[in-house]
Amino acid sequence: MEHFGQWSNGANNDKRLPGGYENVPTRDIHMKQVGLERQWMLFLKDYIRLIQEKVFTGYFHNPPVSLMNFVVRYRPDEQPALRPHHDASTYTINIALNNPHVDYEGGGCRFVRQNCSITNTRAGWTLMHPGRLTHFHEGLPVTSGTRYIMISFVDP
Repeated sequence: MEHFGQWSNGANNDKRLPGGYENVPTRDIHMKQVGLERQWMLFLKDYIRLIQEKVFTGYFHNPPVSLMNFVVRYRPDEQPALRPHHDASTYTINIALNNPHVDYEGGGCRFVRQNCSITNTRAGWTLMHPGRLTHFHEGLPVTSGTRYIMISFVDP
């Protein structure tokens, strides 16, 4: 991911977005920038949607709509963590792209209201959680190395 395009600078102003403003800025690169947007949307439709229909009973969208699909980079010297926030989605997909205790130390996701932390997610492990209303969450600090996660805001 490092060499496929321009990563954001982690500021609120982001020319890649409609309106040019990011409410909760991250150091990220969009799937469109790395040429994987189409493949991700097929994966979302063919695999994630089937799980979503079982987890969120009665919620159907075929195909799902996702306008924000991106990889976030966490580094201790750059963006080690992310403040508590709600996502701009009906539900969010969060996929670990590398391994704790090998590629980085620390990190994870803490759901504030539920007082639940998810840490040590191995590459490929996926979190799916409601975005806007119930799951106020934060990115826990990475203390060494670089952590990558792929995020998709579904049905914004």
